[in-house]
Amino acid sequence: MTHTTLFICHYSEIGLKGKNRNYFIKALKSNMRKVLKRALPESVFRIEHVERRFIVFFEDAVEITRVYQNLNDVFGLANFTAVQQTAPEMEAIQATALELLAEKQYNSFVVRSRRVHKILPINSVEINRRVGAAVVEKYHKKVSLKEPDLTCNIEIFKNKAFVSVDKRKGPGGMPVRTSGRVLVLMSGGFDSPVAAWYALKRGAQCEYIHFHTYPFTNKLSQEKVKDLVRRLNKFQFKSKLYMVPFTETQKEIVAAVPDKYRIVFYRRFMMRVTEHLAQQRGISAVVTGESLGQVASQTLENMAAVEQVITMPVLRPLIGMDKNEIMDIARKIGTYDISVLPHDDACTRFMPHNPVIRARLDEVVEIEKALDVDALVARDLQKMELLEI
Repeated sequence: MTHTTLFICHYSEIGLKGKNRNYFIKALKSNMRKVLKRALPESVFRIEHVERRFIVFFEDAVEITRVYQNLNDVFGLANFTAVQQTAPEMEAIQATALELLAEKQYNSFVVRSRRVHKILPINSVEINRRVGAAVVEKYHKKVSLKEPDLTCNIEIFKNKAFVSVDKRKGPGGMPVRTSGRVLVLMSGGFDSPVAAWYALKRGAQCEYIHFHTYPFTNKLSQEKVKDLVRRLNKFQFKSKLYMVPFTETQKEIVAAVPDKYRIVFYRRFMMRVTEHLAQQRGISAVVTGESLGQVASQTLENMAAVEQVITMPVLRPLIGMDKNEIMDIARKIGTYDISVLPHDDACTRFMPHNPVIRARLDEVVEIEKALDVDALVARDLQKMELLEI
């Protein structure tokens, strides 16, 4: 079956939200609608919430793979599948299952049924047995309860039943925009887009800030960040990106700060600018792509020295991941091919030869007295550019 008019979409986590559940269900339904509108006009489909699941109805048959690709971008969905509707009667269910399995290549199978409404006089185990027996008799396939090649799913309601053979695992998580807003420190590398993806998966709405050193470096990092945000927009739909010229601040840091402390100071000032912007925007937290010990700036001591300048929560979704794990996620979400392109970022400008590994906070605070912190932060904020993507 390559085309159908019906899909069932299940959620899991938001079903545990108690009195707030309707808020999350409404958000999830809205996000599903936005994603499906990329492929089809809204006039040709409708989404109904029925018994803790969504049923998507299409006026005409649609390509299954196309719908799957779009639903896979909706955080909050546990799984989804194209289904065939039939009468809630044993003979009709068996016939529909046989019809669907006739088109599939498999050696072993299992039948899983769920009676949303218990209108049949037999239980789920007996339904599974009878449908399975019909498949064995007609197609001579083997039943495997543990590792089947194919699973036939059956859901039975009061006046209809749905049969499917191609259930797909969804991305899980929470619906985007249900967990508040965060500001992501976005570079052109692998880590920060993956960190943003994890924040989106937990329902955050992401805005992005990028520090660049143009015209002392080319615009490649800026273009990469724009492309990365566009790619992440398939989960969020639209975003705000703040571009901050950082060269003048870096020059003053280089003139006043010992070589080994430069990166710590770059990041302290980036954090200050980021927090000021977040407070202006009513944003609740900062997200970074830091992974513990991955580079010199990401030791516990250096992260503590950087975070000391702000009071806002700093979320680090990648803190326990290594580079290979991060790159695997980047491939999965479609940011790898962009991140792998060469670029110069703000921290590589005026890079020290031997960066400090364990910064002493008392030394950092003493050195920083030579800088007019408030003036530098204010200048960076004034020169910042907002892009709607």
